[in-house]
Amino acid sequence: MNADTRLEHESAPADLGPTGAAGAKEQEPVSKAAGTWIHSLGRTLKTCRLYEGQNPTVVRFREDLALALRRLLEAHGAITLRFTSDDVLYEDVSLHPARSRDDNLALLFYRDGVRALTLSPGIEPPEVHAIVDALLQVSGQNSGHDDLVTLLWEAQLSHVEVDYVPADSDVGGTSGEPGAEEAQLVPWPTTTEEPEEESSREGQAAGSATGERGDSGGSRSDDWTTGDLTVEIEAGFEELDSLAPTEVERFRREFEAEHQVSPSATALAIVRAVLSAGATPDDRGEFAEFLPRLLRLAVSRGAWLEAREALGLIDENRVQDWSAETFAQELLQPISVSTAAEFLDRQAPEEVLDFVAFAEALGDPSVDLLNLVLAEAQQRGSRRVLAEAIAELCRDRPQRLSSWLSDRRWFVVRNVVHILSWIGGDTVVGLLRGVVNHPEPRVRRAVAAALGQVDPVQARPLLLKLLENADPQLFSAVLHQLSTERNTAVARLLLAYLQDPAFESRPLEEQRAIYSAIAAAGTDGVIPELEAELLRGKWFARSLESHRQTVARCIARIGTPLARQVLERGAQSKRLPVRKACEEALVGFSRHG
Repeated sequence: MNADTRLEHESAPADLGPTGAAGAKEQEPVSKAAGTWIHSLGRTLKTCRLYEGQNPTVVRFREDLALALRRLLEAHGAITLRFTSDDVLYEDVSLHPARSRDDNLALLFYRDGVRALTLSPGIEPPEVHAIVDALLQVSGQNSGHDDLVTLLWEAQLSHVEVDYVPADSDVGGTSGEPGAEEAQLVPWPTTTEEPEEESSREGQAAGSATGERGDSGGSRSDDWTTGDLTVEIEAGFEELDSLAPTEVERFRREFEAEHQVSPSATALAIVRAVLSAGATPDDRGEFAEFLPRLLRLAVSRGAWLEAREALGLIDENRVQDWSAETFAQELLQPISVSTAAEFLDRQAPEEVLDFVAFAEALGDPSVDLLNLVLAEAQQRGSRRVLAEAIAELCRDRPQRLSSWLSDRRWFVVRNVVHILSWIGGDTVVGLLRGVVNHPEPRVRRAVAAALGQVDPVQARPLLLKLLENADPQLFSAVLHQLSTERNTAVARLLLAYLQDPAFESRPLEEQRAIYSAIAAAGTDGVIPELEAELLRGKWFARSLESHRQTVARCIARIGTPLARQVLERGAQSKRLPVRKACEEALVGFSRHG
């Protein structure tokens, strides 16, 4: 189909009568089948771009595409596919509308002037492969200078007819002249050999037509007429219109991303690039002198990653008149500490880790800086990260924290005690000894928890000291630490609390803690005293019934043969409360045994 015939066909009015409606129904299966094949073509192109040409997946997709087209043409006859800037059409039915720039199959044809493609029955797989190869070549990064029309023309496809837009100098260039209609289109190659005389006559006619068109300002190449390609310009504008929304959005994203980079980060990148580009010693010295200013600017903005980068560049270039100790003293000033803490309270965990890395780059002053910021920070997450960093820095030298245990702020002391608890080991016992008698109960409770991470023998004296004037919560926590293993001395101490006349006046929480600690730390050495407590009181004293039952359960939890003998002996007692308490304890004894 040539250009004039196509224009006449497109301008013909649509038949709206019953015959036209019946024709539309007949075309519906064809359009569905054609749409399925077009989608298969799109998937095949994507697969060919992902894998090598000999990949089994690519080979299978190509073979399936050729077979599907052959069946389509055998079932429905020749079909003509038309192309706009953003859709593939069959009889005005949309087959493959463009959803994005990368999924615009129609643009590959429309951009190179192809407006229609007629596929005839009998098409062979090599012809389908040639169409796929041509589309891959014009859509690849190395597309070359050939357009789709030229590639299809060179492939000599006998079952494919291409309807394309001719050059502007060809259209109407020989209007009114004999043979003008034949000269407007490029001759499409066929597989049949033309007689030599006919070829000669066509060559002379083409030469004559070329001579006539020479006056119009264009020249004829071997394939088409050159000149002002206005049609291609219009196609370019169509492409720009279809790409404009996505490209504008991409530009805005890149613009915003570019302006999110801080000036200090940009300056650091420039300095590093210059210093790495073989700068002269004088240039390096001048740029290096600029680095302390960038470092202070990054710190003032809370840009810890940039601050660490600047500090690293200063160390690498040995900046003159720079003192790391002086800079560290600046950071330890109250105003600098408060500013850093305010930044960390608003920043994400990743930025808090950047601050920790920056502080560690300072060397030994990092411990003091982290402790000062920890005291000022308000967010629990930030405090946790800072405390863990201090624990790692002081794991091999916990004595570095000794000065902070005498801080006048109780919460600072508690923070250090928690850090010592994470460090653990016997080396922290001496440090904890200095805060056992701290006036703040919360500090003493933290000390009790920290002593749980050291050897029980070394922790026991400090735990016993914590019992002096302890509140119920601390008292229970210390007894729990003391009863982690069975020890006769500890059990006798606990038994003394039990036998104290003031035991019944203690808070219920402390009474339960004493019972539980005796059961956990008790040995055969305290069994006689517990038996005496079991039998204590008058025969019918109901006030001691609960106490007697609890003592019996403590004896059962000690679990030694002597403890069983005591309970069995009590189960034979003539005193009902004693007998009942021992019988219940023996049931628990048997269950645990």
